[in-house]
Amino acid sequence: MNVEITLLPECQDDFVMASSAGCGTATKEDQLVLPDVELAVLEDALRRFDAELRVQKEWSGWETSAAQKFALIHDGLRYPPKKIISMATGVPVGEFSGGRQSNEYLKHRGFEIVAIEHAASGPNEAPSFVVGKIYDRWPDINVPYGGSRQSGISPSNQTPAIFLFTGNSGEQYGYRDAFDADGVFSYTGEGQVGDMQLTKGNFSITNHARDGRALHLFESLGKGKGQKYIGEFTYVNHSIQRGPDRDGNDRQIIVFHLVPVGRETDDVPPEEIDAPPLSASLMDLAEARKRALSAFGANEGSGGKEAKRKLYARSKAVKDYVLLRSRGECESCHEPAPFKRVDGSPYLEPHHTTRVSDGGLDHPRFVGAICPTCHREIHHGLDGKRRNAELTEYLADIEPFT
Repeated sequence: MNVEITLLPECQDDFVMASSAGCGTATKEDQLVLPDVELAVLEDALRRFDAELRVQKEWSGWETSAAQKFALIHDGLRYPPKKIISMATGVPVGEFSGGRQSNEYLKHRGFEIVAIEHAASGPNEAPSFVVGKIYDRWPDINVPYGGSRQSGISPSNQTPAIFLFTGNSGEQYGYRDAFDADGVFSYTGEGQVGDMQLTKGNFSITNHARDGRALHLFESLGKGKGQKYIGEFTYVNHSIQRGPDRDGNDRQIIVFHLVPVGRETDDVPPEEIDAPPLSASLMDLAEARKRALSAFGANEGSGGKEAKRKLYARSKAVKDYVLLRSRGECESCHEPAPFKRVDGSPYLEPHHTTRVSDGGLDHPRFVGAICPTCHREIHHGLDGKRRNAELTEYLADIEPFT
């Protein structure tokens, strides 16, 4: 008996992370099939797992990993289904899908498969603010979400967020935080005396996407008047300018260029958003991952339309890679994409596990390719927080933090 296994999609679209015309998942006629092996071969794989792998550190507690969703039960012991199939057939685990397809392969041969229940321990709840609303910094921001009460750049150690506070205090030194004509916000870094450096709070801004932290910007309205929420932003790059410090000495000033989340495509031509898929040379998963990770870290540059275009390109690289990684399966429920788009591609949606919004840029460790049903449940379901925590743990297991 042969069991159909979905091939890795060969191309993808921009925002729903699906392949373009002419690509997509394999049809029933040309899907990869696992070799048909005798029951005795699978039982031998179970014995070899016990003798060779179960005692190794890598596999001693394999069922506690959030990446493992199912277990094969045999003689009262649990075994990882994909690993056993790989050992029996010689097909590397990275070349076929887990979940329903692997489980059916084993069930058809008389094995019992059970779901593994994991205790969810994802990040604290991501902050949610209303644009234009005025908040009291201490009771509304610092108490529930953490962060320094005094600093203009306030990373939280309780929730995946960095709080930025802007005001008119810098005008006395000749610089001013503001939106440019293209909607990119220029935000001056921290440091009152001497050259500003990419350390501490300034460094946290350049690495917020890599670290899975949202940037929340507030405008300080004056003593006792509160903090007006401007919105969530993504760091694109920064420029180095000159100006006086608190003592009047000329020094280096760092100005960060931030794009509002959801505005990445404002200046991207429609034909580019609907552009053809990546070239064949980028279909290798390792190469796609390398391309995605190149989007992170400090970059010197300017604001304006070019900043938005750069952010769009970086976000697309991450989404392209995440789709390749998913192999056409929801990374939450691990079922195949529920339907295909008109171009024949599997439909999956990007979900950012550490932020309320699903726009902007994040490390692939914090972005999952999931089906519409799981996506809606995470955002609106009674069990959404637990499902998001499980997805967070799963992504942490499969995606190295490099």
